[in-house]
Amino acid sequence: MAARFYSRDQFFQRMPQEIVLAADVYRRMLENGWKEFALAEFEVYFVSDDRQKLEKLGYFLQDVYKMKVAGTRQSGGGIIEMGCLTTPFPVSEENLLYFVMDMCLKGFEHDCRMDGYSTAPAPAELQYPDEAPEKLAEIFDRGLASYANRNFSDCAIQFTSAIRIFPENPNAWYSRAIAKDELLLNAKAREDYDEALRLSPSFKEAWINRAVNKDEAGDYAGALADYDQAILLDALNPAVYFNRGNTKQRLGDQAGACRDWTKARDLGGDYAEESLRAYCGQQQ
Repeated sequence: MAARFYSRDQFFQRMPQEIVLAADVYRRMLENGWKEFALAEFEVYFVSDDRQKLEKLGYFLQDVYKMKVAGTRQSGGGIIEMGCLTTPFPVSEENLLYFVMDMCLKGFEHDCRMDGYSTAPAPAELQYPDEAPEKLAEIFDRGLASYANRNFSDCAIQFTSAIRIFPENPNAWYSRAIAKDELLLNAKAREDYDEALRLSPSFKEAWINRAVNKDEAGDYAGALADYDQAILLDALNPAVYFNRGNTKQRLGDQAGACRDWTKARDLGGDYAEESLRAYCGQQQ
């Protein structure tokens, strides 16, 4: 297999820098006349070592993100560049972060590196999104459609608008949390799951997703507690038992893991068989 232009290690090493830079870019935008949630468009630049990789990324961004994509051009050292222009979106510190993380991720998926972004000076008259209460259903639907198209930044941005219109809706917080997880913003996603559960303590899907979020962050005890609560709300979901079994194994409770995998299998989760064969032997 050919070596990647932009390796996984390079991607994860760069992410903390991009998060800090996004906050700095937003601060400078405010200093230059932009206001929170004003609509702005950005030029985004990608680089790679292969023109076809950039062209494939360009087609994707054009199709899904409705960006205007400029042609590629050769740079020094065998590097090829491509520029894109976004559609306007409401900019806040978090919305800009969603956008930056999404561009970094989409670039990485195509073995390209996002190499920078910029916006024009603030115009004399700023424009803002229509967040009238009667637009709530439309905004919610746009968020769901963006998620289905893997446009995770727009998904998070749309649900931010939905929350601004009606913050008492737990589904908006839950949906934005899922988008944040996709953008690798684990801690920020956790905050939204927390709020969804504060608003709706019987929201079983939020318990499950927060458990997965905690598991991926290494908070195994916290994940176990959330899986327990999800099972109290829905004792017939095989995936919850399977996931709880995985968490118990990470905590060193192999017998408990085997019991949960067995329960998952008995409830129809055939995928648990592999774990039972690999780790449980006669305990199944």
